[in-house]
Amino acid sequence: MPLTPEVIAADEVSLQILLILRSNRQFSIHEVSRTIAQPMGEIWNRMTLLEKNKLIEVEKDGYKLSKDGENLLLSLGYNVPKALEDKQSKKESDVFHIHPFGSFIEMVYWMLLPLTITGLLMFVAALYAKRTISFAWSITFIIFLLLSFILYIVTSFRKVPEYESLVVFRLGKCIGKRGPGPVLIIPLLDKPQSVDLRVKHQEVPHETCITQDNVQLDVDFVFYWKIQEPVWSITKVTDPDESIRLLATALLRAVIAHFKFNDVINQRESINDLLKLKIDEISADWGVYVTTMEIREIKPPKEIVDSMHKQVSAEWQRKATVIQADGEAEALRMLNAAAIGMDEKTKSLKYYETLKGLGQGSATKYIFPMELMNLARGVNGLQEHDKPAADHSDEHPDNAGHIEGEIK
Repeated sequence: MPLTPEVIAADEVSLQILLILRSNRQFSIHEVSRTIAQPMGEIWNRMTLLEKNKLIEVEKDGYKLSKDGENLLLSLGYNVPKALEDKQSKKESDVFHIHPFGSFIEMVYWMLLPLTITGLLMFVAALYAKRTISFAWSITFIIFLLLSFILYIVTSFRKVPEYESLVVFRLGKCIGKRGPGPVLIIPLLDKPQSVDLRVKHQEVPHETCITQDNVQLDVDFVFYWKIQEPVWSITKVTDPDESIRLLATALLRAVIAHFKFNDVINQRESINDLLKLKIDEISADWGVYVTTMEIREIKPPKEIVDSMHKQVSAEWQRKATVIQADGEAEALRMLNAAAIGMDEKTKSLKYYETLKGLGQGSATKYIFPMELMNLARGVNGLQEHDKPAADHSDEHPDNAGHIEGEIK
């Protein structure tokens, strides 16, 4: 979708990017992200869209506003400073700039090549007309010339898939990226290198890390990344795949070292976000963007695992005991509430049913009903009540003497 002035005016982030880049110098992706205070993924998406619409240009170390971008800002009523006359900077920019139809050298080359071939054919025809060379030599020379031309065209043609980009080096100097679609290069002068733009994944199993409280962990994680700027991925880093893997493992150890063991277990999402932010701070200069970072598994030492299992088991046992006690207490409260509303006959009926249930089964049981116990307790009380009073003369010798005197 083309970015018209109306679309740019409605898109606040894209408009802010263009306003930042209207300065006379180039800006890195980090400077743009810090100025706008937007996530790196959002900045990459807007930069890619603006670049496709020729509103910004890719420089060796950053971005700058293109001529179309300046015109768009002027149409929206924003002032654009006049560019400084820096011949060296302008020269490098012209070499690095990507024209829709190729650079000026390519345009001249593809215009002169047909003229040269036509001139050679006319020269051979003139020689044959003057009988300077024979017919066989003329045909042989023309066939050789046509075959050379066809071979040259075939070697100059490149078919770039939609998911790739072609970075072209002319005599060792990068002239930009080409594709997707048909691309023509100059043989012997241009050296193309293809760059895969699809999302890739890196799996790092069992990376040893040490937490803030000196617990050694084996962390298994995976991250997904893609190349946003093919030119930077070729000119600024030797091997993006290995470099991003080594960077991720090194930063993982550094991030884990700032967390305690319990925080590492409970705050995986925070660690993933922080690790992704740290990687983007470095990988963005390579033209690489990390889309997703996920810690899949954390393996603590066996002693800590056993302790964690015991702790969890004890906690669940405590909860089960509390729940069971609460259930029994509630059942007793309900039973008591139900018993209060019963009459004596209903209580007796439930009592007999309970005795019947206790007597079931093949085992020998001795059951003493509460009536027998109450009866025995009542009989014992009656016996104690009917027992004669004991002789207490020995306990009170003075009283005994007094009675004896009266008898005499």
